[in-house]
This record gives sequence, C-alpha cells and structure tokens, in this order.
Amino acid sequence: MAGNSESSCFLRTSVGRKWVVALSGLFLIGFVVVHMAGNLQMFSPTADAINRYAHLLKASAPLLWAFRLALLTATAAHIWAALSLARENRAAKPLNYAVAGRKSRLHVTLASVTMVISGTVILAFVVFHLLHFTAQVVDRSYATMETMVDGKTVHDVHRMVVSGFSRPLISGFYLLAMGLLFFHLRHGAASLCQTLGIRDRKLAKAIDAGSWILAVVLFLGFSSIPLAVLLGVWKT
Repeated sequence: MAGNSESSCFLRTSVGRKWVVALSGLFLIGFVVVHMAGNLQMFSPTADAINRYAHLLKASAPLLWAFRLALLTATAAHIWAALSLARENRAAKPLNYAVAGRKSRLHVTLASVTMVISGTVILAFVVFHLLHFTAQVVDRSYATMETMVDGKTVHDVHRMVVSGFSRPLISGFYLLAMGLLFFHLRHGAASLCQTLGIRDRKLAKAIDAGSWILAVVLFLGFSSIPLAVLLGVWKT
C-alpha cells in the first residue's frame, strides 16, 4: 500500500510526469523505428517480402495483441502526462521565469504548445491509419486483396498500400503527419535525454544532432512510400 501511495504521489509531481513522458516516448520511438523498417520492405524486389512479413505478424496473434496493448498503454500514458505538463506550463506565473527572462518563458510555452498540437494531429492520423490499413473500414475492398506467397494464400498488403496511397488526399495527410512527427521527435528525443539524466554540456551537441538525424531518417523513411506511389513506382 505504501509503495502504491508513493508511486501515486510521484506521478502527481512535474518530475514524475516528465519521466512518464520520457519513458513512454522512448518506447514509442522504438516502435516507430521498427515499424518503419518493416514498411520499407515495400522497396524489396518483389511484393512477397512485405506480404510475408505481414503474414508472419498476423500468425503471431497473441504476441501481436500483447504488443498492441503495451503500445496503447504507452500512448495513453504519454498523452496524459504531456497534456498535464502543458496545462501546468500555461498556468505558471511569469514570476517563475524571472531568472530566465521573458524570452525564455515564451520559448518554453511555444515549445509546449507546439508539441501538444503536433501530438494531437499525429494521434488523429494514427487513428485514421489504423482504420485505413489495419481495420480496413475506410475501403472494404482491401479485405478481398489476396495473393500467393510460399504456397499460401495471404493478404496482399503490397497491393493494399499502393491502392491506399494512390489517393492524393490520403497521401497528403500521411505526409503532413510525418512532417509533424519530424518536429515532434526533433524536440522530444532531445528532451527525454535531459529528463533521463543523460544530457550534459559535453553531450548536448551530440544529442541534438542525434535527434535531428533520427527525425530526418524517420521522416524520409515513412514519406518515401506514399511519394513512390504518387510518382508511379508501383502500379495497382
């Protein structure tokens, strides 16, 4: 009981909630990197690679659903803690920033608001993305797309992705979300390092550069697929 009470008290503090944002953010970054690596199999010489990968995931249903539950928990925790900290920052009195000055206060507030806005749009995109390609409720025809891989009938994910991104509005929304993910990660990756205590004067430049590189790689990696579809690299 005492342990639960102490944990609850810690989460009520700004430091505790920053740790929640950092740890959940670290988990989400790991997922995004792995997800991008899987998606880039679209560029394999044949469509079998992405279709085989998708079939393997589907065949590992218990493990997949356990991971999805962990992902949902991390996302909910990240949103709760981030919004709570944003509200706290907006409610803070100017006196709290007297030492740093007005410019510093403006920077902190702008950074917080920008992260909340980009995070909200990214969340809306994720919901749509799940409905689009995972639940397949945006276009029911996706469920009927099948192909043969290794002598088995599997879902034709390659064809589904090409068909989905052939629609400029959907690709445009995807690219917008990836652009916002870039800005979110550029700031967030560096911030979580500071929260976790691995950022100091010596490492600051390396961490900032690493955050930029990570954000750029993820943006280019994810954006390359809808752009390739729009440029006619693959045909439905």
